[in-house]
Amino acid sequence: MNSNNDIENTRKVSARKWDELLDRYFSSVILPKVDTERVITLTRLKILHERMSRSRSMWRMISLCSVAACLAIVVAMTVAYREENGAAASSVILADGTTSDDTGVDDYNELNVPAGRRMTLMLADGTRLMANSRSQVRYPSRFDGDTRRIWASGEVYLEVAKDADRPFVMAGDGFDVTVLGTTFCVSSYHPGKASIVLVEGSVAVTTDTDECIRMRPSQKVDIAEGSVDGISVVDTSFYTCWTKGAIMLKDQTLGQVAERLSIYYDVDIETDPTLYNRRLYGHLDLKEDIGEVLSVLCSTISMDADKASDDSRRYRLTAR
Repeated sequence: MNSNNDIENTRKVSARKWDELLDRYFSSVILPKVDTERVITLTRLKILHERMSRSRSMWRMISLCSVAACLAIVVAMTVAYREENGAAASSVILADGTTSDDTGVDDYNELNVPAGRRMTLMLADGTRLMANSRSQVRYPSRFDGDTRRIWASGEVYLEVAKDADRPFVMAGDGFDVTVLGTTFCVSSYHPGKASIVLVEGSVAVTTDTDECIRMRPSQKVDIAEGSVDGISVVDTSFYTCWTKGAIMLKDQTLGQVAERLSIYYDVDIETDPTLYNRRLYGHLDLKEDIGEVLSVLCSTISMDADKASDDSRRYRLTAR
């Protein structure tokens, strides 16, 4: 019993000592003053900010859902309209007189390449098409039916995706080129004239006069007024180098080069008769500015290239 009393007395003494120690500690420590009103105000502002953030997120979600709903309605109305009206809103007349309706294709797009530029186009079937300066291409958004048909004028280079069940047809002025999967180049800047160069694979050229030529790689077929005008074996790189931004010069006359540059840059270049038959070799980079290209030629041949004073699109090449 006395043992329990001793323990209790000891506990009370220890408690008093701890209280004394704590009192001395807190009396020696200076605690910062707390502005309780400010704490309360900041807390309320934080709560209000969080509520407004949640509200903005909710309205943003509602707005996105509204836009999506509107787009869905527009698409549904468009589909319904096209189904009701035969899905053939645009009809483009092709070189052979058929229309997009005849070929089973809904819509045609048109590509017009500015002077001095080149453009690359991936068709819906995976065919890669490069169009040179001042070329025009009409092609469908998708290929339906038994053939894949496009129309082109100017100069184009095609790497046709293979599809044994659907031949690829490029219609031009007075001819069609039919392929299953191959690489070829067509130049048809002048009305009634065209040339087809086969790089690889096999193509069949059909003219308006019902001539049909099956070409082999490295062959060139010339077309004039809807008839075959010649067949020859050529170096295909000479006819495809424009896809790499250059003109190859293989014993070409200055007059011939000036004509090609006139077509590419849509300018008139008059060549001095004494310079017309000067032979050129090597390659010529097709820069953006015709003036830069003519400067390179002037450094090769002793001549001057001057703009006509009355026309900014006309140049004269004269001997020095």
